[in-house]
Amino acid sequence: MQPRIEELEKLLKLSSEDDDIRVLGIWGMGGVGKTTHATVLYDRISYQFDACCFIHNTGKIYTDGGIVAVQKQILHQVVDERNLDSYDTCEIARIMINRLHSCMKVLLVLDNVDQLEQLQDLAINPKLLCRGSRIIITTRDEHILRVYGADTVHEVPLLNSNDAYELFCRKAFKGEDQNSDCVELIPEVLEYAQNLPLAIKVVGSFLCTRDATQWKDALASLKNNPDSKIMDVLQMSVDGLQHEEKEIFLHIACFFKGEREVYVKRILDACGLHPHIGIPRILEKSLITLKNQEIHMHDMLQELGKKIVRHRFPEEPGSWSRLWRNNDFYNVLTTKTVTNSVS
Repeated sequence: MQPRIEELEKLLKLSSEDDDIRVLGIWGMGGVGKTTHATVLYDRISYQFDACCFIHNTGKIYTDGGIVAVQKQILHQVVDERNLDSYDTCEIARIMINRLHSCMKVLLVLDNVDQLEQLQDLAINPKLLCRGSRIIITTRDEHILRVYGADTVHEVPLLNSNDAYELFCRKAFKGEDQNSDCVELIPEVLEYAQNLPLAIKVVGSFLCTRDATQWKDALASLKNNPDSKIMDVLQMSVDGLQHEEKEIFLHIACFFKGEREVYVKRILDACGLHPHIGIPRILEKSLITLKNQEIHMHDMLQELGKKIVRHRFPEEPGSWSRLWRNNDFYNVLTTKTVTNSVS
């Protein structure tokens, strides 16, 4: 984490001579470590501010209790305001704005913002905060940060090979002697996890204390039935898609991973799916990446897409909306042909 956090500190420009106000957006796919980065950064720099506030899972708090619930948490942390139930909605908003726009140098972290309205309803104007204040926002949706006016948007990358290996060993062995038979399987585990921190931690913890035979069996099982904890985190990004965006995501997961963007757009356009806006939205939500004019997707997101297609009828390919394996296509085609001949 050390070099990553140092990079974020530089983006915040804490030692800047003009001591201006800055908004830093931390963006990336689910499970890549946005909250972890923000937490470590917060712990490292918070002593430099007069008041600090870290709102975990802002999107859920907003969904459950509205903007007032978020404002109450901010007030409680920034000024230790406790008697908030006696105030109405307008009074809470007024108190929060007055306190934040006072002479305090504030550090505010809004973690996991998933809708632009959550920032707009909060009505915090960064330009009116005390000089030297900083706002950090973590999200899976880059568009939210751009519209809000973040000074810098930092995309959290996947782990490199060395860090992925080290993280896995910490979780799988916990400093104990490493079984040589298990060590030989580490490359296969890391290939499955594709350097995604969440997947590495979940799988590493599951394999901890197990022998090589159990590792092999678990890996074979995971490839067909991904861990639900990982899939649930990734599913949150898909849940936020509009209908056409979700259709595009599923098409890419089943058919178009690794294909040229121009080719994919041409096909999706013929399907009436408006890819010229749909693909950028999926890109902003960290569900795909573009490299060398090709569309790429993390293996686990691809598996999630296929799982969504199979969801209601996992053993009945004939009921799926898409078929991507030759044997499934052949079986469905021949079964329907036989059925039609009999009828």
